[in-house]
Amino acid sequence: MAEYIDYYSVLGVPKSASEAEIKSAYRKLAMKFHPDRNPGNKEAEARFKSINEANEVLSDPKKRQTYDQLGSDWAKGPGFTPPPSGGRGGGGFSYGSYGGESGEDFGQFGDFSDFFRSIFGGAGAGGFRQAGGREDLSGMFGGGAEDMESDLHLPLADVLRGGEQSFAFSYRAPCAECGGRGRQRNKVCSACRGAGNVAETKKVRVNLPRGIRNGTRIRLKDQGRRSPSGRSGDLYLNIHIDPDADFAVRGDDLETSVHVMPWDAALGAEITVPALDGALKIKLPPLSRAGRRMRIPGRGLPKSDGGRGDLYAVVVIDIPPSLTARQSDLFKKLKETR
Repeated sequence: MAEYIDYYSVLGVPKSASEAEIKSAYRKLAMKFHPDRNPGNKEAEARFKSINEANEVLSDPKKRQTYDQLGSDWAKGPGFTPPPSGGRGGGGFSYGSYGGESGEDFGQFGDFSDFFRSIFGGAGAGGFRQAGGREDLSGMFGGGAEDMESDLHLPLADVLRGGEQSFAFSYRAPCAECGGRGRQRNKVCSACRGAGNVAETKKVRVNLPRGIRNGTRIRLKDQGRRSPSGRSGDLYLNIHIDPDADFAVRGDDLETSVHVMPWDAALGAEITVPALDGALKIKLPPLSRAGRRMRIPGRGLPKSDGGRGDLYAVVVIDIPPSLTARQSDLFKKLKETR
C-alpha cells in the first residue's frame, strides 16, 4: 500500500495556508533545491520532485479539496477506488492531465509517488512545466515558459566602472534526443538517462550601466532557453554586489577606515585615503579622535542623476608594532605630563 504523504509538511505550511502562502513556499523551496543549483545532488533532486508533487496538489483547488477530504486515512475509507490514469475521480473532481485548457500531458517532466497516482491517477506535471500550466518555469525563471534566471556577482569596482561583462552559467534544457520525454521507442533515453533534460552551459555578454545596485534585475531578451519549436525565452539576471574588504556601502555613499599614528591624530598630518578610483591625500585635522568621520565629496558611487555620492574616511588610531628605546622614553614622558 502506498504511504501517505503530508503535502503541507513538504512545503512547510499549515493546512489553513492560503494560495499565496503555498505559492510563496513552493517558489522558495523550488529555487533552493532546483537541479540547476544542486548538480549531481540526488537528495536535492528527490526533494525537488516531492516539492513539485506537493505543489501540484495544493495549488490546484480541486486536487487540494480531494486530498483534504481523504486525509491520512485515505485508503481506509469504504469503497475507495483510485481513479483511472488521466481520467476523472469521484465527487465531480477532475483529474485530467495538467496542461490546462490545452490538455497536453507534461507528465514526462517529473515522477510522481505511488500515493499521488493512487489518488489522482497519471494526471499532473512535475519538475519542468511548459506554457499552459499554472506554475510553469516562470515561477522560478521569469515571465515565460522558456525564460531563465541567474545570479551575477560583481565586485564593487564594477559598480563604478559599468561596461561590458562576460559570464557563463549552467542550466538544464530539454533533451534533444528524446524531445524531453525521457524515452525513445519505449526505452529509457540513453542521452538523458530518462530525466528528459540535460545540463548545458551558456555564455552571455551584458552591458552594465554605471552605478548598478545590489538587487537589480536585468532582462536580456532572447537569451533564455530555446524551446523545441525554436522560440527563445529571456534571461533575467539578479545582480549581487560582493562585499568589499575596504569599503562599506551606505546607499550612494562609501565608508572606509584610515589608520593613523597617535602623534598624527594629535598634531594633524597629511594622510592617504583609499578610494574606488584611486587613493587620494587629505589633511587630517589636529586633535582627531578615533571614530571621526571625514567627508570627501563626490568620491562615492554613481547616482541616478549623474552625480556621485560621498566617501567617508573613519579615523582608526593605531600604535606602532614595536617601540624603540627613545620612542618608549618619549611615551613615558608624555604620560608624566598628563
